[in-house]
This record gives sequence, C-alpha cells and structure tokens, in this order.
Amino acid sequence: MKVGDGGVRVEAMGPEEVDPKGVLLIHGGSGTRALVGNDCWIGQLASLATRSPQVMTVCTGSALLAATGVLDGRRATSNDLAFDWVVSTGERVDWIRDARWVVDGRFRTSSGISADIDMALAFVEDTCGSETADKASMQMEYIRNRDSGYDPFARKRVLHS
Repeated sequence: MKVGDGGVRVEAMGPEEVDPKGVLLIHGGSGTRALVGNDCWIGQLASLATRSPQVMTVCTGSALLAATGVLDGRRATSNDLAFDWVVSTGERVDWIRDARWVVDGRFRTSSGISADIDMALAFVEDTCGSETADKASMQMEYIRNRDSGYDPFARKRVLHS
C-alpha cells in the first residue's frame, strides 16, 4: 500500500480483497486480451463494478468492463490502436472513437495513458473542485487537456513502413 501527500491510499489487490466503496480503476494493456475470455475473472469484475460508486478504465481496460455487460447502453471509449478489438468485446456499448475520455454516469473510460491523466484530473475537479485539480496538474508539471471530446490521436495514426 502507498499513501500520498493527501492521505489517498493506492493498493493493488485481488478482487476478493477489494472494498467496493472506493474508486475502481481498471487498467489496460496486452493482458486484457486473455482476461476478457476468462469468465470467472469477468464475473468477479462485474460484481465489483456493479457495487462501486465510481468506475474508471484506462485504455483497453474498457474492453474488460464491456465484457461484464455493465457498459451496455452506455457511452465509452478506448485506445484507437485497439479500438476495433475493444468494440468486439461489447457490441451493446455506444463506443465513441474520437473521445479522449467519456463520462457516462459513474463510469469513466479513457482512450490511453495520458488521456487517463486528463480523465483523472477531471474527476478530481468534479469531486474536489477546480483549484485542487489545477494544483495537482501543476505539481505533476502536466499540461492538462480539459476537452474530453478532443483526442488528437484518434484516427490520425499513420503507419510508416
């Protein structure tokens, strides 16, 4: 467990240890492809996501959340490089390709790692105020993108041979 300056605990733990009263953060990465087909794991995630007051995903973590069914009928996004695969994991989700991050009720999904920082700062602003979010951004020396609908990386990738 780590505790930051503001007393915020950050812990990595198994699903049986998670207190569902906190923010559930689901990261992405190459491991999502194996987990999306693991019915036991997806079932545990569905249980946690159903009980958590705030659920956030980074990159292809939205594929895992989509596979649980809790995003059905909701708007969400994911990383553009894996977007078609992610869409295949949740065909009842309203996928937004061009978004940097999407908020739909208690669910927040981001398109990638830096987009997740913007999404997290927007969450801090929504819950703690703009002054707190601005201070966090300054402490990180991070130039914040406040426009969730502007993703400079969506559909603009050029593959070099």
